[in-house]
Amino acid sequence: MAEAPVRCGTIGFDYGHQGAFAGSLAKHPDAAIVGVADLPDAPDEARRRGWEFASRHGVPYFDDLADLLDAQAPEMVSLCLPPSRNLEIVAELASRGVHVMSEKPVADDLEDARRIASAVREAGVKFTFGFHAARFATPVSRAINAVRAGRVGDVRVLNGTHLQVKGPRYTISVEEAERRKAAGEPSVGELANHGGYVFLAFTAYAEARVTSVYCESDAFFYESYRIAGMEDMALVSLEYETGVVATAIIGRTTTKSMPTTDVRHEIIGSGGVLHVNHGLGDRAFVYGPWREGDEFNRGGFDTPTFGRPSYELYVDDFVRAIRDDREPELTVADAVEFHATLEAAYESARTHRPVDVAPD
Repeated sequence: MAEAPVRCGTIGFDYGHQGAFAGSLAKHPDAAIVGVADLPDAPDEARRRGWEFASRHGVPYFDDLADLLDAQAPEMVSLCLPPSRNLEIVAELASRGVHVMSEKPVADDLEDARRIASAVREAGVKFTFGFHAARFATPVSRAINAVRAGRVGDVRVLNGTHLQVKGPRYTISVEEAERRKAAGEPSVGELANHGGYVFLAFTAYAEARVTSVYCESDAFFYESYRIAGMEDMALVSLEYETGVVATAIIGRTTTKSMPTTDVRHEIIGSGGVLHVNHGLGDRAFVYGPWREGDEFNRGGFDTPTFGRPSYELYVDDFVRAIRDDREPELTVADAVEFHATLEAAYESARTHRPVDVAPD
């Protein structure tokens, strides 16, 4: 007899990734969406997106996550909330034995990430988080497997680029930045938003823990970022306990002509060099006819897709981790290490000195 599908709920549609994650769960052969919920104080726009998703998939919508948990008893949830809300929610979910797939970053700081890890470990539930392209984008996962198989010998040096393009479409306005500054609301910069895609891939290549970080960062392109105290570009150097050294450029540019995020990795080993020239390789770039009114101004680019996108593979890994009772590829320990690296990078950017990464 076939196993029953994993009962899945969603909590929060505050960010766009939830559409991809929840949509992947909805069509997964071993998962079933049983309900959608928001926090009682969720923004109206997030609540609207959640209600529309629930209506589209024929599942109940709840104004309060507690009602979802009581009425539908999900085995796992896809959590997509501001990082500041995650600690209390993950602790509640873990106490009920619910596995958690969280949006990134998982916390505001390292201390809260450690508290989340403690709650997850004490409850014995599984946890993963949304830096999916760091391990599941096909070119990156192939490179990780090649390195683990010894194809480049012992890894010595890593170089990377992760530049989010398409300009200000996803950035905050000056007015919103001023509102946040006046209200004292924290904002997530691009190192926290995208750094995990690099750090977590590099950790897999190096197969070692980061021990020190040097970082320079600033808001080079967006006035709103300067107002809100956010960086849009960072240069990060890392050293690992095995002696591997790495350098990465991480940020968001104003470029509109690139069709998608510019992701490149170079892995230099004792026995060879491996290049990943297009890290988000679920699509091809070809020249097509110029399209007037194209919001991305791609200059005639067309991007037909192929294969499975990284977010689907990430969701599949977590569902199968629950079914097989194993750890997912991205674990709560990885989340803590990411936040330790991020915290060291921010301190280095403030002091202009290398900073040791706090061990877990």
